[in-house]
Amino acid sequence: MNPRASFVMCVALAACGGDDGGGGGGNPDAPGSGSADAPAATVVEVNPCPATPDATVITQNFDYSPKMTTISQGQVVQFMLESSHDVAPLPPMTDSGLRVGFGQTKCLRFTQAGTFNFKCTPHSFTGSIIVN
Repeated sequence: MNPRASFVMCVALAACGGDDGGGGGGNPDAPGSGSADAPAATVVEVNPCPATPDATVITQNFDYSPKMTTISQGQVVQFMLESSHDVAPLPPMTDSGLRVGFGQTKCLRFTQAGTFNFKCTPHSFTGSIIVN
């Protein structure tokens, strides 16, 4: 490749690089890069479940029981689901940690205050966890 073409290609590639807003330009030690600046998860699985979780939600007669649970920030809720029911965040684009598969028992710690709504995907019944 001739020197002029090499120069043009380098300029074009540099222009395409852009800024991804990471603040570090690929440097893992730079501010704004890596997991240190990532937002903290608001719902985190606890494994194994504690012997006495702070609250328990079960599925019963095509509903969650209790339908609404209030806990304090940092507390753990145990979900115990029948085989035909699951837990998915509502709306779907909210915290992905708020998921429990069909028939599973799972403990989740809620690390942020707020209202966490969820639903059974095949049956559309809903529930919520209110975190103070």
